[in-house]
Amino acid sequence: MLSFRHLEPAGGTLSTQRAKGDAMRTTWLAVVVAVALAGECAVGQDVEIPKGPCGTKPPAQQQRRKGGEGVPPLPLPATPLRRTERKRPPSPPVLIAKIAYGAPKEITVADQAVKYLDWDKDPGDVQVLVGLANQALNLNYTTRKGTMKEFAPDPAQYPIYHFSGSDDFKLTDAEIDRLRDFIRAGGTLWGDTVYGDPDFFKAFIREMGKVFPDRHFYQVPLDHPLLNCYYQIKKVTYTRDPPDAPNGEPMLFAMDVGCRAAVVLSRYGLCCGWDGHRRAKAFNVDVEDARKIGINMIAYALGTHGVGIYQATAKNYYEEDARARGDFIFAQARVGENWDSQANNLANLLKAVATKTSTEIKFERKIVDLASPDVLGYPFLYVTGHQDFKLSNAEVQGLKTYLAGGGFILASPCCGRREFDTAFRREIARVTSAPLQPLAENHPVYNIMYKLKSVSYSPYAEAQQESLPKLPIEGVTVGGSTSVVYCPIGLGGGWRGFDHPYGRDIATDDATKLGVNVVMYSLTH
Repeated sequence: MLSFRHLEPAGGTLSTQRAKGDAMRTTWLAVVVAVALAGECAVGQDVEIPKGPCGTKPPAQQQRRKGGEGVPPLPLPATPLRRTERKRPPSPPVLIAKIAYGAPKEITVADQAVKYLDWDKDPGDVQVLVGLANQALNLNYTTRKGTMKEFAPDPAQYPIYHFSGSDDFKLTDAEIDRLRDFIRAGGTLWGDTVYGDPDFFKAFIREMGKVFPDRHFYQVPLDHPLLNCYYQIKKVTYTRDPPDAPNGEPMLFAMDVGCRAAVVLSRYGLCCGWDGHRRAKAFNVDVEDARKIGINMIAYALGTHGVGIYQATAKNYYEEDARARGDFIFAQARVGENWDSQANNLANLLKAVATKTSTEIKFERKIVDLASPDVLGYPFLYVTGHQDFKLSNAEVQGLKTYLAGGGFILASPCCGRREFDTAFRREIARVTSAPLQPLAENHPVYNIMYKLKSVSYSPYAEAQQESLPKLPIEGVTVGGSTSVVYCPIGLGGGWRGFDHPYGRDIATDDATKLGVNVVMYSLTH
């Protein structure tokens, strides 16, 4: 199996060879566009992928007219309801906006010119999927099609934008800005590589790189909520065995924005499966598994919708009390990707410290680079993130100097992500000579303000069937003073004030108490 970590758009276009007069065949020289951490692109043997239209006509809309009921005579603007008639139920809200883009295309099949829309190869796909999700999840949603201009970048109206296709495409600058606004406001974006054609896969990665230049795609691991939130999906059946998933691995990729996978890209086609058919020679997920993945994607998008909306509203808390005797700068380190997903949570924690203690200090949050000498000016440093990261030698030396000068570090993985946990343990070992060790129950971080004998965890953390510690904090202690405090279960997520539906976190009340205790410990030690 190929190892995927970060995906980046490869330069140039995919080399293709099409036999003259046979527009349904293409030579696949690059099987996937994947740049692993080593920077090498995976290349496979020549294979054929179909082009052109697919699918069935969209399902017929439900007819509400009664038998014998006619059209009201014109030009009356309305016909009064008879007392025996019921009012029409309101139209269900739109869940998925299927985005139209590009010009119509044409191929020749059996000497006949066939026109089609690449973005709508399977006209009934999302409509069928939402109907199935409505039944499975007890929902009541519908879908719409149109260009991006027809859909306000408002996730309250259109929670999900859906792109699908086989061919290369490019977005305009206005469309890139619109997508960025939509996702930052809490929306979810899907990309579906119809037939498994790498032309679309490459293009989607490239265009999303323009939307969020500082983010990359990662392959969704098997324990991710996208593969477990309704159905547990460990392997899938493909209509044609892809070379990079020999054991039926689900090939979903995601880009995190805040505490959620805001952009989801399927390497192999889901639309045909949603539509309920199989396309010859296509690399698609088969019908049953495609529908399971689609229902999970809907459940995940709806489950994290509130988190996205919360993160879209910037909150700041600075203590402006005139009695304040000094400033306390709450610095946050810039490490890896998606390190700044808890700004609102930190504002909540600072407010809790100010309102629940007698501390007369003004609070402020600053962002710092670990290799910069500026880090030495802040007594408290917070480190969090989602993914794996690696510190440069300059950053390692910067942290060594920071700790030697009396600095204090609080670290915890956002949402309790294990990738960050592994990375932090590895990188902090490069910084300190003493190891991380569980802190004793009588340590001040458990007692200085709030007395904690145990902590509770979020429902999602409890459901993971792992052994959760009674008290979770670890630290690096030298000479009786703890200079590094680390919580391997998500601590900052609890400061949000409500549980992340897929956050492996400490529960809100205890997370806030622990956070207050840690800040008070840093102030007094």
